[in-house]
Amino acid sequence: MTTNRNQNPSRNRRHFLGEGACSLLGSTAVLNTLLNLRLAGAACAAADDAADDDYKALVCVFLFGGNDSFNMLIPTTDGEYENYQKTRGVLALPREGSESALPLKDSGVSGRTFAVHPSIAELRDLYHEGELAFVANVGTLIEPVTVQQYKKKSVRLPKSLFSHNDQRDQWQTSLPQSRGSNGWLGRAADLLRDTAGSSGISMNISLSGNNLLQTGKSVTAYNISPRGSVSLDNPLARDLFAGAGLPDAQDESESAQRNLFEQVFAESTRASIEMDRRFSAAFESVKLTTEFPAGNPLASSLQAIARTIGSRHQLQQRRQTFFVMLGGWDNHQNLLEDHPQLLTSLSQALAAFQKSLVELDVADRVTSCTASDFGRTLRSNCRGSDHAWGGNALVMGGAVQGGRIYGEYPEALLLNDGLDVGTNGRLLPTTSCDAYFCELLRWFGIPAGEMQTVLPNIEAFYDPQSAQPPLGFLQV
Repeated sequence: MTTNRNQNPSRNRRHFLGEGACSLLGSTAVLNTLLNLRLAGAACAAADDAADDDYKALVCVFLFGGNDSFNMLIPTTDGEYENYQKTRGVLALPREGSESALPLKDSGVSGRTFAVHPSIAELRDLYHEGELAFVANVGTLIEPVTVQQYKKKSVRLPKSLFSHNDQRDQWQTSLPQSRGSNGWLGRAADLLRDTAGSSGISMNISLSGNNLLQTGKSVTAYNISPRGSVSLDNPLARDLFAGAGLPDAQDESESAQRNLFEQVFAESTRASIEMDRRFSAAFESVKLTTEFPAGNPLASSLQAIARTIGSRHQLQQRRQTFFVMLGGWDNHQNLLEDHPQLLTSLSQALAAFQKSLVELDVADRVTSCTASDFGRTLRSNCRGSDHAWGGNALVMGGAVQGGRIYGEYPEALLLNDGLDVGTNGRLLPTTSCDAYFCELLRWFGIPAGEMQTVLPNIEAFYDPQSAQPPLGFLQV
């Protein structure tokens, strides 16, 4: 009879330890990371207790696939709307009628009016309450570019424009000229880690697994689920604590390496389990009365973020970042059917989240922002839209100077004219990601003298030493 290997706990343990060790021992970087976990705990323990009046958090909601954001925020001024309607064709939202776009009372842009998709009524209300703003036509740039320079290729352009993987990574690394290995929030955490908190738990917390955005040189994300911490407390880990050895080594050198791995792995796993228990106790202690919409995965993740923020005292955190991803935005087809549902999920989830922050009395200490791979083409492909460049984002929070549109919304949404770089309405960004991120990071506490460490290209768009903010949507 054939024996099922999964029925043999001893074999499972040895298989896990042996094969895992052999692969990890081949990577000095991974082993060094395990060793540094002990140092990280010691460094964090030296920090003072978190002061609540100094607490701040950034929450990034990444719209995976490329949001058609020129249907999220549309122009309604006479002339501008007609251009929009002609260019977008079957995708254009009506300006009047029962299913029309929802007018914004004010845009902050003289003589121009705008409206939002009818599926984001909750976000429209937050905009009118001054807790939400839009950032217009933002995208990846290495340096300022004109349409003529783009066509002549006389300046540096982001690598692999219009590619999902590349543009998604560049939004997270803010390094459009190269393939980066760490993100702008990761680099920010590298700078702030020694003063961000004292619990030993990373200030960067992800609801969507490992990501470039929160990966630094010394800091990585602490992954949780909507139910809280993902426990490492399992039989294999307990075996390590009990001294379970690796498979027999072939020689003394391999034996020494494996003994080192076993020791470090056991210590780091023990620390991880202790962190899990500490995090779980703090997380479970936070009860919210705010109702989050059922059957909405983003809402569930944001509810977990709110509970984590609510446990900031127990976790002794002054600074935290959060990352959560919502997929489904690559709408080459069925845009008119799928996009409204996605926007509804986004709007209802963010509105509930903001309400929960008011309940926790931290609404002015948490700023949420959206990011996406890129904008979409203005021209329809008959059923949807294709990969483009510049797009519109939103920021939300008590510190946001809301009820306004920041940046430069294109004056004419036209094909082969204005900001179209020449392919179906791919708009050249008028605001760089760096300026957008810099505004968030100034509020978060990155010193002006360190801004270029986090955003290497920032001086092409903004002087970090300036007393004036890059865009002005946050109170500092």
